[in-house]
Amino acid sequence: MHLDQVHAWLTDFPGALVEITGGEPLLQEAVYPLMHQLLGVKREVLLETGGGVAIERVPTEVGIILDVKTPDSRMAEQNDWENLTLLKQRQQAGSRDEVKFVLSSLKDVDWALDIVHQYRLTELVPVLFSPVIDQLSPALLADVILQEQLPIRLQMQLHTRIWPDIARGV
Repeated sequence: MHLDQVHAWLTDFPGALVEITGGEPLLQEAVYPLMHQLLGVKREVLLETGGGVAIERVPTEVGIILDVKTPDSRMAEQNDWENLTLLKQRQQAGSRDEVKFVLSSLKDVDWALDIVHQYRLTELVPVLFSPVIDQLSPALLADVILQEQLPIRLQMQLHTRIWPDIARGV
């Protein structure tokens, strides 16, 4: 879809929030003018990114949901750790970003908690822990969050509940 087509389609949904996601949006050069165009027509814009591409070009007015890849995802080496430093700069400029960890095991949970503490993420942005349903019990993850007494939100992956029979990959 071209930018003009996206804008035309959105006219049918005035005032609707726009979340840019799917694959890694920041690998698409067209995402940058799209974000600026959406902001120009006063849309609320969110961007969900896998965290492996620098976020420095994302406008401060766009809320970033930064997915920090965990060891069990086999993608942790793709994390661009500078992004966590950039989140601090964005927060100081008034952005409304979040950090999300999709967790498959207690090993992932311990690793994520180390990252949360190391970067002091809960002092910076909302932090979300999301269990991979068939690998980590949501109740167990909730217990860990409560035990840690950190302001971490438990987030369920709704697509696993809405479309449980459709396999999705990363």
